[in-house]
Amino acid sequence: MKLLRTLRAAVLPVILAVAAGIAGTAHAQVTPLIPVETLFRKSEYRSPTFSPDQKFMAALVPVNSRFNLVVIDLEKRNANRVTNFDKADVLDFSWASNERLLFTTGDEQQFVANAGDGGLFAVDRDGRNSRVLIAPFTEKQGQYVLRQTSFRGRIKGEKDEVLVESNDRSSDTLDIYRMNIFNGRKKLVTFDSPGLVSRWVLDSDRVPRALLRRDPLTRVTEFMYRSGDGQPYKTLRQWGFDVKDVVIPLGFEKNKRSMWVASNIGRDTMAFFRFDPETNTLGELIYGDDRFDMRSTDFNGGFSGVNGALRFGGGDDDDEDRVIGVSFVGDKPKTVWFDEAAKKTQAMLDAALPAGNYNSWAPGRNRTLVFSRSDRDPGKYYIYDQTKKSLEDTGIQPRRWIDPKQMRPMQYVSWTGLDGKKVDGYLTLPESYKPGSPVPLILHPHGGPWLRDIWGFNNEVQFMANRGYAVLQPNFRGSVGYGRANLLSSFKDFGGNMIDDQLAGVEWAIKEGYADKNRLAVYGASYGGYSALMALVKRPDWFKWGVNYVGVSDLFTLFDTDLSVRYGKGGEEWFASAIGHPKADREAFERASPARHVDKIKAPVFHAYGGLDRNVDIENGRVIRSAFDKAGKSQEWMFVADEAHGYRLDKNVFEFYNRFDTFMKKNMPAPK
Repeated sequence: MKLLRTLRAAVLPVILAVAAGIAGTAHAQVTPLIPVETLFRKSEYRSPTFSPDQKFMAALVPVNSRFNLVVIDLEKRNANRVTNFDKADVLDFSWASNERLLFTTGDEQQFVANAGDGGLFAVDRDGRNSRVLIAPFTEKQGQYVLRQTSFRGRIKGEKDEVLVESNDRSSDTLDIYRMNIFNGRKKLVTFDSPGLVSRWVLDSDRVPRALLRRDPLTRVTEFMYRSGDGQPYKTLRQWGFDVKDVVIPLGFEKNKRSMWVASNIGRDTMAFFRFDPETNTLGELIYGDDRFDMRSTDFNGGFSGVNGALRFGGGDDDDEDRVIGVSFVGDKPKTVWFDEAAKKTQAMLDAALPAGNYNSWAPGRNRTLVFSRSDRDPGKYYIYDQTKKSLEDTGIQPRRWIDPKQMRPMQYVSWTGLDGKKVDGYLTLPESYKPGSPVPLILHPHGGPWLRDIWGFNNEVQFMANRGYAVLQPNFRGSVGYGRANLLSSFKDFGGNMIDDQLAGVEWAIKEGYADKNRLAVYGASYGGYSALMALVKRPDWFKWGVNYVGVSDLFTLFDTDLSVRYGKGGEEWFASAIGHPKADREAFERASPARHVDKIKAPVFHAYGGLDRNVDIENGRVIRSAFDKAGKSQEWMFVADEAHGYRLDKNVFEFYNRFDTFMKKNMPAPK
């Protein structure tokens, strides 16, 4: 069956008319040097989503530098802005019905950890009847507590009420409520909650039947279940820092007895299974991979960075009755379809859209949104009509000013660590690279450290590659998504093998002829900034410069700052288990604190910090700056008092990367 392509960009001009101040259509660059302002400009569109009847689509669009909610009539081809915030952003939204939307707000420009979205708001699709349903903050015992509220689903046959999840009753536990979407009146559903709930799982009738409960002091996570209303919850599984025998409930099948779960019982990586909660036993393996997790966990027992997903078919959003595929992140994002019709649709979409792009879509009703993107292409949205077998260009292209032809491809690579462990990552080569002619290389470790890099468009990587540098992104041990053993291997290893894995990658790149051994540099943010400093300490003769962006500089300082902000209650216990304790592990802390070894660093370093950072306290910046001053080492410094863990205001973002550009050109210019 031939896939028809009906490309009509009618929606785009309408949205542009709504979003005042948006720049014009992208044009070919005159110079190969792409300006910082082009690469780091914020996306124009976010989260386009169909209404339940698929006659409308909502999206987030910047208006006067703030993200507001726009509703598009797909038949009339017009758009209407339904929020008008100038001092806040719409962060997230959901269709509560065909006529009404729910959304949360926050200040993206001044984001501070644990002070993002809160409360819940509602508005009609035409912009009328805007209302605060749940206020962002509530006062409890003389203190203001952030109300975290999210939409959990529509109720069959109910027009005025939906289910929401909120910590309104207690700041440390989530509850499920039935809530009126017009007046905000709500009725507690989970009145018999055991408390400390971090996630509720509803059955096919939207009844809470299972949950994850996490003790903030011990960090033990419990999977609890009840057989029916009025029955007590019983613990089926529990795990702690060792993330052993994890069973994460994902949902119930329509029979309300069998569940879908992610688990690592009997294996190293997390896989998807069926599960019988009545007998507490794993059933059929749905899908698993020996190297990559289907759903990753961290030492907190929660989700961390990379999550896979079951793909459903045979119904709509309110009637998912069978698993027809899985999506997960391996060396690249990947979807495996079990259903033959879905396989054919995927093949047709892949043939119609740009070669090499990853094209994600959701089976179900007549229309589905297709998001097509790659390592060179930030992405574009299409509407696929499953009845007509037609594909329509929506015109929604979040970074339309980026020319994919000017971007560089990202390739999956692997090497052997210093202790023989396999490590992988991504290598992006500049246009100037030719086989047999090595180029300058920037080692670029990710933050976290319990996150990972993935294949896809990365404006930082493209920025460095466009300046003539190869970029190596190592997924060193501890990076999530690679199984339990890999995760645990980073335990109390902040500055050890985790750093050595990265350095081994540099040695590999030199040996393979990609990197010029005399022209090496390192840049990272957060834990990546810490990695950059440690690399400069461990290999002082390798690197010509380093950039430390909001990085940890001293483990003693990190421990002494407010651990409860980063890790919640029991933060000190968590830190001691995962990283170490300054008394019990004093020698290890000394070895792994770059601020205490500045005398070994030979390269100039550019440091950048924010005064509101609650993740890596500014004291880390003061300590490393002072250590460089006392040792007489070359450094540059950028500090923005009203920024947090990474700059968000355009003027500060642009200043940072322009200074970065000047810094690397001065200290190790790439060949033209």
